[in-house]
Amino acid sequence: MVTIANALALHQLALFTAGRTFRASYAALAGERSPQRKIRSAWIDRTLMSAPFPLSTRMRLLMVKDLRLFRRDPVQWSQFLIFFGLLALYFLNTRQLSYDVNYAAWVNMISFLNLAVVGLILSTFTTRFIFPMISLEGRRFWILGRLPVERSTILWSKFLFASLGSLIPCAALVLLSDLMLRVSFLVVSVHLLACVLLCSGLSGIAVGLGAKMPNLRDESPARIAAGFGGTLNLVLSAAYIVVLVVLTTVPCYFYLLATTSGSTTVSLDPKRQLLWLLSGIGGSITLGIAATVIPLKMGIKAFREMEY
Repeated sequence: MVTIANALALHQLALFTAGRTFRASYAALAGERSPQRKIRSAWIDRTLMSAPFPLSTRMRLLMVKDLRLFRRDPVQWSQFLIFFGLLALYFLNTRQLSYDVNYAAWVNMISFLNLAVVGLILSTFTTRFIFPMISLEGRRFWILGRLPVERSTILWSKFLFASLGSLIPCAALVLLSDLMLRVSFLVVSVHLLACVLLCSGLSGIAVGLGAKMPNLRDESPARIAAGFGGTLNLVLSAAYIVVLVVLTTVPCYFYLLATTSGSTTVSLDPKRQLLWLLSGIGGSITLGIAATVIPLKMGIKAFREMEY
């Protein structure tokens, strides 16, 4: 009853205020001449245009265009903030959960699982928002074909926008998780390297497959992502995440187990485990480069041959 009474009181207050001010304010606004506004770009656009990156002006302008579309679409940035905000909240409360913080191997396993979760959520975003970027041009695709820009430049700009845009929040979340779990510097370094490879590979897969298998007839990004190309992109992204995390997790786990003082459960050679760790890191870097370059090359070839 108190809630209903407060709602009715605020309702009466809103009616009184609107009755006194709405008509006069609307009449003044309708009769006012709009002043000439000076068009200025946003600070984030100016920062991107003046950033010390070895990028051409045309590529920077294409990235600014994609960034503006992202900012003007609440569906994209709101979902992005919700999911990554929930992850950040979980990572901040990791120390309060019932983990055995005195067992280093268990803590390291939890940290790698957190890395896998960040990668899986990023794969859903690349499938939902990055994969349909070429398809959403639709009937306006002829504009891209008439631009005085190489078509490969268009795809590379979308790849850089996706990879750099996802690297900042993903690396921040992974670093937050490692700081809360208080893992060693080696694990933090491996995690950050894996995060870079995840952002690069997932963006390359999404952009490359999006150009290879576009759907120019559908204007709904949800239906485009739910099609065959989007499903294939999600499956390949999930497989890439699993293989990459395994290549970095298993050697690092056994190396830490071999170098932990007082470990009596197993007897491992630290030098051999270090060799396996370096091999796993090298394999993950090779896999990341392949997952980035191969889909982009396929997409660039198909994008160049596409007619409008």
